[in-house]
Parts: sequence; structure tokens; C-alpha cells
Amino acid sequence: MFSDDRTRTATGVQRRRRPSSISGRRSRSDSLTGRVRAHDPFELIRWLALSQPDPRKALAELVQNSLDAGAPRVRVIRMREKGVACLRIFDDGEGVIPEMDRPEALRYIATHIGHSRKRSLSPQERLTLMTQGQYGIGLLGFWSLGQMLEMRTSVPGQRSHRLVLHRDRPDFLIEPLRGRLPLDERWTEVVVVGLHRAAQAALLGRRAADYLASELRGQLLAREVELTVEDRMSRGRGQKLFHVRPPRFLGERLEGIGPVEVPGYPPVRFEIYLAGEESADGAEPHGLAVYAAGTLVAEGFHALGGLGLDRSPWTDPRLSGMVDFPGLHVAPGSRRGVVVDEAAQAFSRALAAVEPVLAGLLESLERRRAEDLDRTLIRDLQRAFRDFYRQRPRYAMLPVQGERDQGAGPGGDGVKGGKEEAGADSLTPGATEGPPVDEQPGGLDRPAIEASPVETAYLLPPGPLAMVSIIPSPVRVECGRTRRVRARAFDADRRQVEEPVTFDWSLAGAVGVLSREEGLDSSDQILLLATTEPAEGVLSVVARSGVLEAWDEATVEVLEELLSSTRSGEGIPEPEFVLQPGAPWRSRMLEDGRWQVNSGHRDYRTIADVPALKLRYLAMLFAKEVVLRSYQDLRLEKPLEQLVEVAAYADRNLASKRRRQRRSNQARGG
Repeated sequence: MFSDDRTRTATGVQRRRRPSSISGRRSRSDSLTGRVRAHDPFELIRWLALSQPDPRKALAELVQNSLDAGAPRVRVIRMREKGVACLRIFDDGEGVIPEMDRPEALRYIATHIGHSRKRSLSPQERLTLMTQGQYGIGLLGFWSLGQMLEMRTSVPGQRSHRLVLHRDRPDFLIEPLRGRLPLDERWTEVVVVGLHRAAQAALLGRRAADYLASELRGQLLAREVELTVEDRMSRGRGQKLFHVRPPRFLGERLEGIGPVEVPGYPPVRFEIYLAGEESADGAEPHGLAVYAAGTLVAEGFHALGGLGLDRSPWTDPRLSGMVDFPGLHVAPGSRRGVVVDEAAQAFSRALAAVEPVLAGLLESLERRRAEDLDRTLIRDLQRAFRDFYRQRPRYAMLPVQGERDQGAGPGGDGVKGGKEEAGADSLTPGATEGPPVDEQPGGLDRPAIEASPVETAYLLPPGPLAMVSIIPSPVRVECGRTRRVRARAFDADRRQVEEPVTFDWSLAGAVGVLSREEGLDSSDQILLLATTEPAEGVLSVVARSGVLEAWDEATVEVLEELLSSTRSGEGIPEPEFVLQPGAPWRSRMLEDGRWQVNSGHRDYRTIADVPALKLRYLAMLFAKEVVLRSYQDLRLEKPLEQLVEVAAYADRNLASKRRRQRRSNQARGG
């Protein structure tokens, strides 16, 4: 019997009457309470299944289930069975709900869509177990793959069974596997039968392997699992077996951003790289991706506008890598995007605290990169004008002074003043050896090993082998000529080793061939016969004394001619960059011999981020100064400046075109 203010309808919905107001007037309408339920549960399942349109993501969901089961081996096979295209995912994990009997376990899977046994795990437990499933709808992704799904499962002590689901059909079938003996095995196999044509194209062996490597990168790195993709449907003699390995990010890793604690949640982990404008193979950086416990949930921070994270530095196109937060909840079905909840808000607050640190690292690293690039450009400029003074003796080079211009002499061969430190040791074939080479160990780029004075007395003899040095280093030789190179072995105190030492030499690069000098049994000397064309390579030596080894290498440069400077103090100096945006001059020579370049000029700023154009700009300025210094005619200054202006205008257009093309490629990639 109900009270006067409550009635029950025939449908079970309770109807409450609101109490009358203080004025005594009654409410115009009654309120209803009840439980929300689907009118047609299978229609809701249909919508959940169709929310996953990407067959590659559906494959990743099935592989994810294998990883969640702790499988050490997972095999994905695209094949034909009885003429029908199929996809098989086999693993040897713990199995489908191993504590249940096989029929009950499969029945639970079929009748609990939308409910996952993993959902009760905390984010920390989920991180520890590296489990991702939390919605219980992963199997529905097979709708985007094919017409039928068959799940086969076997655990020790039970007969193997299978579960059969059909696309667009609400019924399921569970039955024992026919012809399968009850062996003591534990495995799970999911077979998708009748692959759609679009799914077949998306799941080609290489495409599927690359997608899984990127999608599950964090989990594959954290687990000891062997994941392979085999494409038995591919034709021809191409590769059919692919080992899925996590891809390497491009660029230089930013150190100093460690895990950030988030109260009540697992910490946020960072793996961030600063990529260049382009990688070696022309690929561009893909941006920072967002992962949840190792599984990709957002390909970039542009997708996190709901959290206000679609801003710099997270969207900086120079960055690549990953930000991983296991506490994130993702959209069911497509498994892309982040649910804006308390965990996501905590994630956003944690990143806000990291932004100043990341911005500072970017600024510092970019400044260091710019300095390294400038040094590289100066070296390339000196190489570009190597031997210019010999080929064009009517021109005067620019003054060089101080250690910063070391290697800028007329020969441009990397030795101060253009002098070759051991030119007398270059031999023509069959010639007698000249004066002995300077046996000071160490090259220009390594600390020299100081020889001990003769009068110094040691209480103990030299120790065992600790280091070896190639003399000279670098090795410079004229085209077609022979150069003798020596190796010296030293102990930890930089004294020459007295124990027997053998030396093994090797040469990398097309710079010539190595040979032993006739009548010389010792391996500490080698002859290098240079090629007839200028080239660069690397000469290496390994010294061995008993079980001890030491290694050294030296750069080999084959030059047209080794020159000694006859114009002391002239060469290709390092420019001094001066920031004067309002000044009209591009470059100038001061009375004290310094060469200055205006880095604030418009022509310089527009091409400063394009190394090739920047090098050409510096080369034009250097050529202008060489002509002015050679002819001492002030009337040439204006036409030379106009020539540089015209060439710089063309380079500005080329730089703008490259930037537009780069932005267009990034937009298509995003």
C-alpha cells in the first residue's frame, strides 16, 4: 500500500507528488524517477561496434588483449583459409579468464559486453600490470575487420572451446573444438574470417607491423614480448615475416625532464626529442604523442584542446617523442582522445608546471645548436675556398689572427697558417723516406701526450698497455702519393710501453690502400697509398698486448696538393657576427683586420634557418671582401653590394618557398 504522495505506474516507474508550497498551491506536474536502460540492447552494441572505423586500431585492440594476458609471444598472421581471407592472432598468455571453465569463460565474454574485469584496477595497478582494457568492448572492433570472429582458448586440464560471433547478429555459439585433443596446453587464438577489402589493404604485413610498433610502443618497450606479423597473402618474393619493434624517435633527447608526480595518480613520464628541420632520410618530426600506460591515445597535443594543452611548447613542430600518463581515460570504441575528467585535469596541471623547464631547455639547446651550426658553416666556408689562393693568385685573402682562425690559412687544410705538420713524410712510390715525422701523439682535436724528459728517473718501468695514438693525426696526403703512418702504445702514465705490442690497421672510405713497407717486420708502421682523387676517410688501429687492447682512429684527407703558406697571416677568417638590425651594411673589414657580418640585416635573418642558403650568403660576402681587398678600388663596393643584394633576394624567395612547403607537409601529416 502506497502513501498518498507516491503512486506506482504499470511500467515500474515511481511517480512522486511534490508537496504543496507554503502558499498552499500544488505543483503543476509530478516528478518521475527510474533507471535508464536501452530500448534495444543489441542496437546499442551495434553503435559501439561501428564507433571503431579503423581496422588497424581494431587489430591493435586484439593484440592488446594478448599483451594484457602476459603473453611472451604474439603472432599475427594474414592468410587464406579455404579461399577466404582471414586474420589470426595467436598468443601463449594466461588465457581467457583462466580461473573459469572454458564454456563459462567464453559465455562471460559474450554476455558482458561493456563490462571489463580490468576496470576495477586503480591507475597504479594498471600501470604495474600494463593493462589497457577497461570498457569490455575490444572484441567488437572485429566488425571493421571482417564478417565473423572465432575465439579459441585452451588451458591445462580442460578441453579447448571456441566462441563464434557474427557481424550484425546478436546470437553467439560456444562449442568444443572439434578434433582437438585435451592436451596440457595454454593458448588463445582469435580468428577474424572474411576480411573486408579495405581491411585487407590496411593490414598488409609492413603496414600492420609499423602501426603496431607505433601504437603499442610503450608496452613493447616495457615487456619482454616477441610480436611478429606474417603476411601469407602477399605475392611475389617480397618479405613476408616482420618483427614488430618500437620505432626510434628522431633528434636529440632533452635531458632534465624526469617523471613528474601527480597526487593520487601514477607519475607522468617524458621522452622528448628535439628534431632538426629534416631527418637524414627527409622525414619530418611527427610531434609529441600522448600515451596512457604505453598505448597511444593522441597523436599530438592539438587533439587535447579540451584540456587547454593545444599550445606551445607541447605543439612545437620541432619536438617529437611521447608523454605517458597511465591515469588518462580514453574514448571507448575509437580509443582516441582523452576524457576530460579529474585525472585529465590533474595531468594538465602537472604539465603546466613542466612548461617553463621545457621552454628553457629548448632555448638552451637551440642556442647551442646555432653555435654548432655556425662553426660547421665556417668550416664549410673554409673548405669551399680551399686552394683558392693557389688557383687564383691574383686575389689577396683576408687577414687571419688568433686561435679562432686556426685552420683558416690559404691551404685551408685545417692547420694554422696552412702548414702541413708532417709534409716531409709524404713519399712518392719507391722514394726514400725524408726527415722523421713529428712523433708527438695526438691530433689537433685531442690532448697531446707529453713526452717524459730524458733526465726524469722512474722507480718503476712503464706499465701495461692503456692507450694508443696514431701519428700524425689527422693524416694528410697528396693524391697518388704514399704516406707513412705510425702507432705508439702508452701506459696509463703516458709512457711508451716496453712489452711486445701488435697493431692491426684498417681503413674506411675510398681514400686508398694500406700496405707494409718492404723489409719491415714491425706492425707499428703502415704505408697509405692515396687515391688519385681528393677524398676523406678514417684510419683505425687496434693495439694488443696479451689480453689488453687499446684503440684509436684518425681522419684521412687526400688533397690535391699540400701547401705551405707563402702569405703569412692571410686566409679565410672566422666572421664576427654583429647584431645591428637598422644598419644597411651586410659585411665589413675593420682596421684591425676583423671581418664582421651583420646578423641583424634582413637578408641574413630570412635565410638564417636554412644552412645551405646561409653558407651561400657567407660565401658571397667573403667573395665581396676578397675582391675589395685585392683591387683596393672603392668604386667596386657599391656594385658588389648590389650583386649580393640581388642574389640574396633570390635566396629569400627560396627560403620562403621551403617554409611554405614544410608547413603544408605538416598540415597534411596532422
